[in-house]
Amino acid sequence: MSTSPDEDGTTTISGRAATSVGVAALIAAGTGYAVLVVAARTLDTATNADFLVFWSVLFGVFGVLGGLQQETTRAVTNARLHPRPERPGVPVLSSGLIVGLVLGGFVLASSPWWRTTLFGPDSQVQVATLVLATIAFAGYSTVAGALAGNGRWTVMARLVGAEAIGRLSLVAVAVLAGGALLHLEVASAAAATVWLVALAVSTQTRQATHALGDVSRRRFLAQSATAMIASASSAALVVGFPTLLRASTDATVWRTSAPLVLAISLTRAPLLMPLNAYQGVAIAHFLRHRSRGLAALAPLLAAVVGVGAIGALLAALAGPPIMALFFGADYRVSGALLAALTAASTCLALLTLTGSCVLALGRHRPYAAGWLLATAVSAALLLLDLPLATRSVVSLAVGPLVGVAFHLWVAAIETRTVTPDAVAVEDV
Repeated sequence: MSTSPDEDGTTTISGRAATSVGVAALIAAGTGYAVLVVAARTLDTATNADFLVFWSVLFGVFGVLGGLQQETTRAVTNARLHPRPERPGVPVLSSGLIVGLVLGGFVLASSPWWRTTLFGPDSQVQVATLVLATIAFAGYSTVAGALAGNGRWTVMARLVGAEAIGRLSLVAVAVLAGGALLHLEVASAAAATVWLVALAVSTQTRQATHALGDVSRRRFLAQSATAMIASASSAALVVGFPTLLRASTDATVWRTSAPLVLAISLTRAPLLMPLNAYQGVAIAHFLRHRSRGLAALAPLLAAVVGVGAIGALLAALAGPPIMALFFGADYRVSGALLAALTAASTCLALLTLTGSCVLALGRHRPYAAGWLLATAVSAALLLLDLPLATRSVVSLAVGPLVGVAFHLWVAAIETRTVTPDAVAVEDV
């Protein structure tokens, strides 16, 4: 494949490359919807509630590794924009796999304290699946981040799309094989290995495995850990929220919660899955235009708010019949609740965007602090003595807005006081 201007590391992402990333994001969102539809149609509502918990934990772990992808994108982009031949940076793939092994080990070591509560008494296979998927997805996250950092947007988009399509395909095979809960869980996790297939067929993907970051291995691991702390908070609010909800809800009430949990998942995908796919683009954009300060962020925030408002209106009008059509009469949810959940997802999308800005500026600890603050506020609000749906909406909206305010404050100070070269050498 020849190198186009949007993929040679010298210019901002082109319209064509941005479109390819957008298409990949839509594919990821669409296949995610499809898996949820398949699960709802294959499993009864009680069993599907269990599948949604596994899905939540799986993508919660994957979300944590989103911090590794973001830091890889930042490190490789900055190494390209500010090369330092006298100080070669860290090979990012080997470091990313170290992160995956450590996180996978933590999942395994901590599992005795949570696996029975979340998955039931006989959950050894689920835990083993999570551990292996964690290690595999660390490799995927690093390669995707390196492709974004090198401006290989089209190749990265293909990798994102392949991972999503691979998941749906494996779930379809699992349904044909009998459609047991465990089969669907393993199939959902196994797609994390798709990047290994990409290495075999794509020269540019193989080249990304040799990418270097802008700092030493020790600094890269430390900054990745900080970014992953923030991503853990992000994952808790984005895909891990059903787990938080389960932990704060009576077991009897939870058995009837599948429609609400599914509605939460569905109202997040249209905004958050594309935005997550574009985070690498956002980080590169902020690094190139940091001299403009918050002016570089304002139009993106306005666009997210606009899309969120339209989405909330559409959710109110078309959401209930669509849910009933695709998932069955047992999954009917009111239009007002779907609109409120969509608006809350918009707040979370704003937090994702402001977080990308702060991370691009090299402010890893304030980036993590904003997400931790948002998660702490959201978790506290789940303890309110309110109906399940009401406290879900309040938690999902107010917590992220607190984090947004903090990130904007940090970004406003940072863009006035730090020189561009500081991003390459500071870790705070």
